[in-house]
Amino acid sequence: MLGKRRPQKERASKAVKAQSISIHSNLSAALPAFLRKENLHDRETGDAVGSLVTLLSNYREEGRRLFPEVFFFNDIANTLQTLPNSEQVVIGTGPKTSATLDVAMKRCAPLAQWGWSIYVMRTRTQFEYGLIRCGLTALSLTAFELLIEEGDESLPAIGIRHISQHEIEVSGACKNRLRIHFGRVRRSDDDPVLIGARFCRSIVTRVPSEVREQVHNFYRRILGGVLKSGHGCLAIVLRSRPGERRLPSKFRDGVVIEPPIDISKKVATLLKGNNCESDVRLRATAALIRGMLSSDGITVFGSDGSVRAYNVFIKNPIRATGNAPGSGGARHRAYASLCSWVGYDIDSAFFLSQDGQAEFLGS
Repeated sequence: MLGKRRPQKERASKAVKAQSISIHSNLSAALPAFLRKENLHDRETGDAVGSLVTLLSNYREEGRRLFPEVFFFNDIANTLQTLPNSEQVVIGTGPKTSATLDVAMKRCAPLAQWGWSIYVMRTRTQFEYGLIRCGLTALSLTAFELLIEEGDESLPAIGIRHISQHEIEVSGACKNRLRIHFGRVRRSDDDPVLIGARFCRSIVTRVPSEVREQVHNFYRRILGGVLKSGHGCLAIVLRSRPGERRLPSKFRDGVVIEPPIDISKKVATLLKGNNCESDVRLRATAALIRGMLSSDGITVFGSDGSVRAYNVFIKNPIRATGNAPGSGGARHRAYASLCSWVGYDIDSAFFLSQDGQAEFLGS
């Protein structure tokens, strides 16, 4: 006969308390001090900016990722006077809440392209929002450069922009800055913007001095777009040898551009004539170069600012920068090989991963 089952003892249920961690909470804690330093602080603005940054971290319309640049002002009329050849399009107004900015992004983000940025003007009780742009040519200073990097502290302004797919920067005219990471946290010496600027400087070392700054800015803007694309890239600057124009044989397994694209000449032509045709040609060339950098393989530049080749592949890349076989992906292994040639065949090498990690080595 089977014995009777003993009644199972009820297990004492132990409540598990989960700890909630929010990037938005950390940002909200840092924003009040930042906005006070930028003379744009009130509770409503702090709440709205914090919600906006979170919204922009992965903003999409119709399934497409968008990267609008957003400015906050107190005085749009005087601000526009500091922007040469500026235009403004007022889209709407609403209460001073994050819900108003949600509507503003829905209406404005798809339009914030080709030099247009979103603006938000604060009043005592409302946000006015719309779009602004400035400049006439591809070489004109951008609104961010004029309002933030070279901004007037007497005209409070902050700019919000993507640095990469997973990183947003909030900067002010008073030279304060917040970086918000939605991926891995970077070290201070691991800033992709600064690393990219170093590579752009290596591209222009032999560019004539009268156009060097403009060519550097031209490439810096292109690389800024690539940083946000999320594709990753590899690029090098060839070591200059007097009288030699032929690519080294190890870099000929790709699309060689003959004759090379002479960016210095295109920039000089635009500066001299300042006409529509020259501007269109330079903008079209910028789109080409951005496409090259976003292609698989290596993009090859000359130190005179020229574009020499793209979609270049090297044979038998070394397996890693260290001794661990197989560490890193194919792009990083190729970068390790390129680094071993810096100072010989090439002046510099640049690596960008899909998640925005950047590396640079120059001779």
